[in-house]
Amino acid sequence: MNGYNDDITNDQLAKLRQLFPEVFAEDKIDWVRLKATLGEAVDLGERYGLGWKGKSDVFAKIQEKTVETLHVDRANSVDWDATSNMFIEGDNLAALKILHKSYYGKVKMIYIDPPYNTGNDFVYNDDFKQTRASYAAEAGLTDDEGNITRDDGLRTNTGGHKHSNWLNMMYPRLFLARNLLRQDGVIFVSIDDNEVHNLRLMMNEIFGEENFVAQIVWQKKYTQSNDAKNISCTHEYVMCYARSINERVSVLNRLPRTEQQNSRYTNPDDDPRGPWKAIPLHARSGNNSQEVMFTNGRIWHPPAGTYNRFSQEKIKQLEAEGRIYFGKNKDSTPVFKRYLDEVGDILPVSLWKYDEVGSTDKARQELKDLMPENVFDTPKPLGLIKRICQIGTSLESNDIILDFFSGSGTTAHAVMQLNAEDGGNRRWICVQLPELADEKSEAYKAGYRTIADIARERIRRAGAKIRSDQTDKLASRNVPLDLGFRAYRVSDSNFKQWNELVSDPEEIRQQALASLDPLEDGVTDDDLLTELLLKRGISPLAQIDQYDNFCFIPSEKLVICLAHSMTEELFTTILATKPSSIIILDRAFGDDINLKVNLLLQAERQGVEVEAI
Repeated sequence: MNGYNDDITNDQLAKLRQLFPEVFAEDKIDWVRLKATLGEAVDLGERYGLGWKGKSDVFAKIQEKTVETLHVDRANSVDWDATSNMFIEGDNLAALKILHKSYYGKVKMIYIDPPYNTGNDFVYNDDFKQTRASYAAEAGLTDDEGNITRDDGLRTNTGGHKHSNWLNMMYPRLFLARNLLRQDGVIFVSIDDNEVHNLRLMMNEIFGEENFVAQIVWQKKYTQSNDAKNISCTHEYVMCYARSINERVSVLNRLPRTEQQNSRYTNPDDDPRGPWKAIPLHARSGNNSQEVMFTNGRIWHPPAGTYNRFSQEKIKQLEAEGRIYFGKNKDSTPVFKRYLDEVGDILPVSLWKYDEVGSTDKARQELKDLMPENVFDTPKPLGLIKRICQIGTSLESNDIILDFFSGSGTTAHAVMQLNAEDGGNRRWICVQLPELADEKSEAYKAGYRTIADIARERIRRAGAKIRSDQTDKLASRNVPLDLGFRAYRVSDSNFKQWNELVSDPEEIRQQALASLDPLEDGVTDDDLLTELLLKRGISPLAQIDQYDNFCFIPSEKLVICLAHSMTEELFTTILATKPSSIIILDRAFGDDINLKVNLLLQAERQGVEVEAI
């Protein structure tokens, strides 16, 4: 079995080959032919774009293959057998590559809250088991007291490498994230003034400028900071891009109407058609500015500088339908009645106020209500993420929401809360680094060793609170509310890896002997099954029918048998499930070559592919 995860480069080349087979020669792209094929659309000269030190290395990072996989963590999971949610602890770049094959084009919405590059953000270095403080001190960015001493890395607000390092970290992650989005998918990225300009240019390049949807301004604070040097900053941004803009269909949903918005509709004349709102008959533009005579003898003329909103014929029709209101005493300026049941949901605006979606203070209070230990400094408010989910996902379907900068787990909490409120069945996947909590922090004193520990505990407590607070409402749901999650860790493959650097003949021989059994020592069935599914492009959350000695994945017509001993009876039972392919352990045949050959021929006669690993 090929132990590598999805080969992203070859996948992209295969797509290009389907479109332009004529430009390939000996499996390489002939740029001259490509230019001739595309004509003037090809520009190899100078052009507008975003460049920075290290950009060329970014693409090598994207193309770098990985054999890492997800390992099961049942102890930290909730409702393992029933849930469709997933929490992954590990480097998010590795996680995105691991998920690439199974979730390519399947995610409806992505939300991330990445480091803002303010000088205090965690650096995505090679050792994820360090705290922010210890990494900064080791790298020479701070002195013993934690003060910034160098203009370097992501720890300062000045210097040429500051932006480059951030872009080098973000670009491959956004590139891979785009591949996971459905064609109708959208991505939202929280950011502030430090990198909003670079983020916009970077996302223009990755997603296409034509797929820009909005740069939303979020009012994060309701009070100003008088100790600011120049202007007190009370906002952040949420950048939104679509996977592919469809000019005929909106990529975002409208928002449901609020009680406050509906309260503007009343029924002063007891109209049997229900509440309505008065709309003036005049507008700044319209059909004409002629006076109108109504059947009751009233004469109305648009005010100076305005025009009739409707044509003369339309106004007559509205009057006949009882949709013109002249006031309680029939002597007021006539208006048109727009009924509440005629208006739809509300189009989102680009300014989101703190009293609508929450503030940073509210976010901290929401987390403190669940975890009084004061474990995380910069959570996002639930209202902000719920608003994003409302406009970015569908209520009626099982949309997948991905957050690969999970932090304290706000996204998972918000999705569960929103599902409880509106009856949705959205699913979530969250990824968080196992960044160590500072030993001086309240989180560490409370027993949380990593940010991932904090996130998992928050999600557990949030699920329990939702279940307790909304018992009656949850009982009436057609589909049970999913308040659980499967926990996984990013780690090495369960298969032994061939060391290509070995050149000594004896070492090669020893390595070959060791590889006769390709599995690492101590491999569990859970971990092996997960890796086999992922590397065949199947979600580990797929429906699995469990039999005594094997499992069957109906959607793929695939049997995976991890039994250490194979018999004709067991193989006959496996074939009875009518699979199209079977994966079995090579060690299951022991030294019985005849049994192996006979069973493989039996499968071949039934058109079943068998892979022995």
